[in-house]
Order: sequence, then C-alpha cells, then structure tokens
Amino acid sequence: MSLIIGYKKGKRGSEVEWEEDVSQEIKQQDLLLIEKHRKREICFNDALLRKGYDVTQVNSGGDGLIQMNGYKPDVIIINAASLRTNGLRICSWYHNRLPDIPVILIVAEDEPIADAESVDVIMHLPFTVQKLVNRLRSFQQTLNEDVLIRGPLQLNQKTRMVSINDKTAYLTPRLTRLLKVFMENSSKALAREELFKRVWETDYTGDTRTLDVHISWLRKVLEENPTNPKLIKTVRGIGYKLDL
Repeated sequence: MSLIIGYKKGKRGSEVEWEEDVSQEIKQQDLLLIEKHRKREICFNDALLRKGYDVTQVNSGGDGLIQMNGYKPDVIIINAASLRTNGLRICSWYHNRLPDIPVILIVAEDEPIADAESVDVIMHLPFTVQKLVNRLRSFQQTLNEDVLIRGPLQLNQKTRMVSINDKTAYLTPRLTRLLKVFMENSSKALAREELFKRVWETDYTGDTRTLDVHISWLRKVLEENPTNPKLIKTVRGIGYKLDL
C-alpha cells in the first residue's frame, strides 16, 4: 500500500507530478551490522535505523556468528574500519557459512583492497549514508513484480511512481515505458529508432524528435543537473543509454 504525504501537482503541461514521501512496495531489509562504536570512526547503525531498516548490530564478527543462531539477515554489513581491521577474515567466516547472503565490506580510505572472493561490495570511506542505501537497494527483493530496481532507481510500473535517492515522482504512461526500456537495458547504448519503436509501439521512425523531448523531461526528473546528465547519457551517432 502506498501512503502519499504532501502531494503537490506539477506545473501545467509538465509530464511529472512530485510528492514528498511515498512508501515503496519493497520488502523491508533485515541487516546484520558488525560495527564497533568509536568516537573517531564513522558508524552507520543510527543512520540506517532512521532510514527504516531493521538492524541487528554487534561489536565483533564472533558476536555476529552467535547472533545468527536461528537468525538469517538479508544483508551482512561489516564496518571493518570501526573494528580497525581489513575485515577479510570476518567476511570469509560468513561467506563460508552463508554463501547466499550478500556481504558489504566497509574499509578505511587507505585500505588497499579492491576485490575479494568472499565480498559482494567493497566501499572505501568516506561516503554518505545515502550511498550505502543505494548499494543495499541493489539487493532488495520486491513484493510486487511491477517494481523494477536498478541501483538507486526504483520504478513501480503499475502506479507509474519512480524514486531515486531522496526524490519521488509520478510519470506519464509514455515516460514510464521509456524508463522501463532503459532499466531493462541498463548501461547498454540504445538506438534512437529502437527506443522510438518500443516506446511508441510503431514501425514509423521518420521523425524521432519527440523522443528527444521525452528524454529531456525524464532527465528533469532523474538528474541532479539535467543540463549535465550523469544517468541518461547521449551516445553520439547511436542514441541514449542509462549509465548506472
């Protein structure tokens, strides 16, 4: 069920209608956070609780293994920087016991770790809580098959609601179809003619200028700076791509 708070209609002629807060049809994630609170270390427990996650926080890898007797989280987060270790041995413990549970490893800025077999995501400090949330979203399970998730993007095809980071908006049916095609082909360059055929459901591609207009509208919804897009990029000589 979606709860709309402070709904405000867009300007006349606009293709979007903005809202301030809408609950998502997304399964609430249960997190195991291995993190030791220290005065000079960045900690995430309180911030994740404020974001609405169910967080079980322990002070060490060993405490986490004890906690997991009969408990299975959706994601394991290991704040190795707060433990003053690189965290790789702890990651191996959990990966060997529960290989199907994603592991996010948070390490210090100067920690020389780029990849590890027992880790799904490695994040080097400093970074914002929102960036961690974006990573968590990639592991979320949807309760509704109409919901698409790609990185920080969430699209409910039924309600035509899109959210990215802290922004939420309603799209027109056409913009919803356009964004769906992009999300189903993330990071792939799509030809203008192909986009036009799939979104407008026509074989006529003699004039695709209306596609450019819709791309412009979509960028106004998704981009921090629509004049310098970072998500929906123009691919010279081909068309566009969603770069996540």
